[in-house]
Amino acid sequence: MELNKIIKEIGRGKNHARDIDFDTAVALYNAMLAGEVPELELGAILIALRIKGEGEEEMRGFYHAMQQHMMRLEAPTGRAMPIVIPSYNGARRQGNLTPLLALLLVKLGFPVLLHGVSDDPTRVTSEAVLAALGVTPVTTATQAQAKLNGGELAFITIDHLCAPMARQLALRWRMGVRNSAHTLAKLATPFAERAALRLASVSHPEYVPRVGTFFQTIDAPAILLNGTEGEVYANPLRCPAINYIGGAATEAVAWVERQPEVSVALPESKSASHTAEWIQQVLNGERAVPQSLRLQLACCLVATGESVDLAQAEQRLQQVGI
Repeated sequence: MELNKIIKEIGRGKNHARDIDFDTAVALYNAMLAGEVPELELGAILIALRIKGEGEEEMRGFYHAMQQHMMRLEAPTGRAMPIVIPSYNGARRQGNLTPLLALLLVKLGFPVLLHGVSDDPTRVTSEAVLAALGVTPVTTATQAQAKLNGGELAFITIDHLCAPMARQLALRWRMGVRNSAHTLAKLATPFAERAALRLASVSHPEYVPRVGTFFQTIDAPAILLNGTEGEVYANPLRCPAINYIGGAATEAVAWVERQPEVSVALPESKSASHTAEWIQQVLNGERAVPQSLRLQLACCLVATGESVDLAQAEQRLQQVGI
């Protein structure tokens, strides 16, 4: 590949850079994941994309390349549609409730795959919270498939789900800034595109149409919302709008409008131990499930066809004690 020509296109700054086409993006990201791009050029590409922002064709091409390196899993036979949850930000200020969302979905009968980073020196990861809850990660496709088939939460780190992506993500700590891999990892799935529902989040509401268009383009169902500190769970203090994308035929539709701010007793601190203790109390019925998460769970029930509408989904939640 003529990397200098690609860098010349994407590296002209925010106002003058040009996007590369889909085929070039696929070839470029495949080369990056295969370790075939020299360090100097790799750094230039990552910073150029950081400044310019990924175009729609670029993001679709990078995603296509990433999926070629992804672990493959099958939807369990005779079960509800699997749900894929990314967790790549962790907790900075308040407790990370992504593990609670995943475990509640398991309680509802969904096969759930939760994937994320194994370490972040600046935040409390889902892995740390799950470890405090006694949930250990799987490391192979066989183990993950067995968990899904057996009705248990399958948690896997990106190191095992897609090792080349883990190496791209780790460059953050060397370079000082995030790169395209951080966005791509949150879109990853080990299932066929329409075989699982993906939960996705954005950092700002204005990005919802862009991410919604991405899921339309790849014809994949998704629940999309403004995340909590970058995580996909609906903020208990103020539930954001929750949107559904059905695939190629539908644009993002708001199933839940943004809710008023409320007061909720959250974990004592963001620590893994305090968060796990609080989550366990919710799972034991000693604390109420935050209404924002109940709304998110209801949307998942409707999106997967397990309920016909949010009213019926609410009845289902009550039946299982959520």
